[in-house]
Amino acid sequence: MSNEDYVVLSDVSFQFGEQVILNHVNLSLNKGTSYALIGKSGVGKSTLLNLIAGFIQPSQGSLIIGGQTVKKSKGQTAFLLQDLGLFPWQTVTEAIMMPLELKNEKNPTAAKEQVLSLLREMELEGLKDKYPHELSGGQRQRVAIARALIGKPELLLMDEPTSSLDAMTKEHIQQLILAQQQKLKTTFLFVSHDIEEAVFLGEVILILNKNGTVQEVKNLYFAQKDAKEQLGFYEACIEIRKLMNMETTVHEHHTKNS
Repeated sequence: MSNEDYVVLSDVSFQFGEQVILNHVNLSLNKGTSYALIGKSGVGKSTLLNLIAGFIQPSQGSLIIGGQTVKKSKGQTAFLLQDLGLFPWQTVTEAIMMPLELKNEKNPTAAKEQVLSLLREMELEGLKDKYPHELSGGQRQRVAIARALIGKPELLLMDEPTSSLDAMTKEHIQQLILAQQQKLKTTFLFVSHDIEEAVFLGEVILILNKNGTVQEVKNLYFAQKDAKEQLGFYEACIEIRKLMNMETTVHEHHTKNS
């Protein structure tokens, strides 16, 4: 284990009754790096995220975060759930302020400044007094992300962060997530079914296989300006798809004719 390793899974298995969901997984995540976790349906991506979050315990093996064995959810870990978990009675400002209040932030003026600053960065300033039912899907997503980020977590976990959004909103939110990850240098692990999203947001792509092996792919297009306007970005997506044994017929046709 190197000094850079912040999250270390050693021989981790998880089973639910007789069903083995994760099988002897070994994985190390470096501090401050962004990781995209992909793989076919049913390989245990969300289970792996829940294990790292401390919501469930491994059936076998060890999980260490920041040098400590994980027995429950850690205070320096933030988790963005798929259903977002916004409370209908909280305004945007109240929702984002809540993690600071739970931590008993000693300086209320500094906390308000921090919230206002993040509202601006997440383009929510004009919505600060709105309730969840008054917001669009993309706006609610930005509120949930801001609430996860306000405590400046050392580890940020997200399960399908943009899956329910239209293409334009999705792209906008991906850019906001990337900007915040680069600014905070938080260790970021997210599950996605969207290979383009994985290549845009993941400095390292982790491909989880059914047998428990994890293939790591260094992503050359991470944080590159106008990455999605480069042909190489889409070639990288095709390569990832190939590694997942999900080659498109278009690519197979191209290969036969080349």
